[in-house]
Amino acid sequence: MKHRMLTLSLVGLLFSGGVCLAMTRVTAQSNGKQDRDTLKPLQHAVASKTAKFDTVSKTDESYTTAFDAHDLAGAYKKVGQKGAFKGTVSNIFEERDGDLLILNFDPQYRTALVAVLKNPDFPKFPDVKELKGKEVLVSGSFVDYHGKAEIMLTDPGQIKIVK
Repeated sequence: MKHRMLTLSLVGLLFSGGVCLAMTRVTAQSNGKQDRDTLKPLQHAVASKTAKFDTVSKTDESYTTAFDAHDLAGAYKKVGQKGAFKGTVSNIFEERDGDLLILNFDPQYRTALVAVLKNPDFPKFPDVKELKGKEVLVSGSFVDYHGKAEIMLTDPGQIKIVK
């Protein structure tokens, strides 16, 4: 007999106007395993089998003029403009619900820029897990996310593996 239960877990606390609000996430469990929203598969499950990441040379002008992934201040000055940054992918974070995937360029992710891929664009990209540990060049428009610059990924051509 299958057992299904709902659990509430504390996700975070939000302080607003002196009031502390607890945010909760409802998680459905079946047979002790967490269910996922079946409408949003993880990126590797829908990754393109034909798309490939291009490569770029360290002598290419797009590489030499790109920000270092740790230059947060320099990149923030480019918010609203196109540009590029370079760095080694240290970690790939994917939300459990499949909404988005984040390429981190430092184990302490707050000390470096990030590149964000949203679910509707997952199928356009090859499996991004192949980028972990590789130096890449990320290009696109810098956007502000809570006072920090980042690049939103919408096309696999925005990522080039450095050779």
